[in-house]
Amino acid sequence: MSSATITATTSPKKSPKPRDLFNKGLAYLFLIVLTFASLFPLLWMISSSLKERRDVFLNPPMWIPTDPQWDNFTQLFTERAFDTVLYNSFFIAILHTVLALFFCTLAGYAFAKYTFKFQSILFGIVLASMMVPSETTIIPMFEIYRAFGLIDNPWGVIVANVASAFGIFFMRQYSAGIHTEMLEASRIDGCSEFRIFTSIVLPNLRPALASLGIITFVNQWNNFLWPLIVLRSPGEQTISLAIRTLESGARTPYELIMAGSVISIIPLLIIVLLFQKQLIGGLMDGAVKG
Repeated sequence: MSSATITATTSPKKSPKPRDLFNKGLAYLFLIVLTFASLFPLLWMISSSLKERRDVFLNPPMWIPTDPQWDNFTQLFTERAFDTVLYNSFFIAILHTVLALFFCTLAGYAFAKYTFKFQSILFGIVLASMMVPSETTIIPMFEIYRAFGLIDNPWGVIVANVASAFGIFFMRQYSAGIHTEMLEASRIDGCSEFRIFTSIVLPNLRPALASLGIITFVNQWNNFLWPLIVLRSPGEQTISLAIRTLESGARTPYELIMAGSVISIIPLLIIVLLFQKQLIGGLMDGAVKG
């Protein structure tokens, strides 16, 4: 066989058309402008947290403070007990997230893989509850929690909405993608339902658990209305309430409010940056399997 017959022919690479380059450049320009517009409040908040009070609303704004006021941050911990506030916020958010994952996973898996009486009706009620504004349930929830002695108690915030309709629906959609034949084979082999759930179901639900855990933690960390109603003592406040109390007084310390806001978003930024792949992957897989 001659070498001519085995020589692969390659077509010349086409150069991009000017119109394609223009469209791509326009898309990049739009994304740059959109990114800057999204980061503008964050950059202004960080800049204002390092300013003196009189420099916060300068016009034109001073983006880089000439004399950074790092005392704005230390003052929050020395005078405003932000160390206790951060502990309360982590304690409430972490326990709430763990309980929410536990109950939502159990309910979602049951709706997806078990058949029981009134199953469709109950799941329809769960979906319908997503359409009810949360503000309409505040008064009856307050009366119930007061009867159980959970007012001015962190557990009154932790156990609230641990079995959310969104979490149950999310885990149900993801659990539906688990092969029923695999579960039946495990039952034939003598595995108990608890063993099937812990050894087969949970490993398959790991991306969904990561996504729902991040979403739940972020929502609980930023929760303001219900903790405002339940938590009365200053020593039980979360970070969202502590930032709100900074506004009390004749002169609003905007520099301290901005410093407290910067502190509040640092844990969220770290969590999202570390687990962004799990978050996006879990949401995308759940959408495809659902």
